[in-house]
Amino acid sequence: MAKKKKVEKKEEKTNKKYGEKLGNAGFILGILSIVFGIIIAPILGIIIAVTGFILCFVQQKKNPTKKGKIGLILNIIGFAASIIWWIIVIKVIFPLMQDQLQNFPSN
Repeated sequence: MAKKKKVEKKEEKTNKKYGEKLGNAGFILGILSIVFGIIIAPILGIIIAVTGFILCFVQQKKNPTKKGKIGLILNIIGFAASIIWWIIVIKVIFPLMQDQLQNFPSN
């Protein structure tokens, strides 16, 4: 009987660690979505944020963890940062580029 309880506890720990992998992956993707969304490529930041959000959401439904919850928040921030960056590019930078192209001397 004691061996059976040890086996059950070991299986429970294994299942718990396996269940946290989605939250960890989503947490990492949340950090990457902020980095990519602000610095490197906003469109990639959006894709990473959506993927990370889905992973964290599934994690929170199966086995809620702190990293899963933080990952959700980070992915939302990364998604919002990417969208804000795209709005800035469309509203500010594109008109400046068009103005420069119109004033470009033609031969």
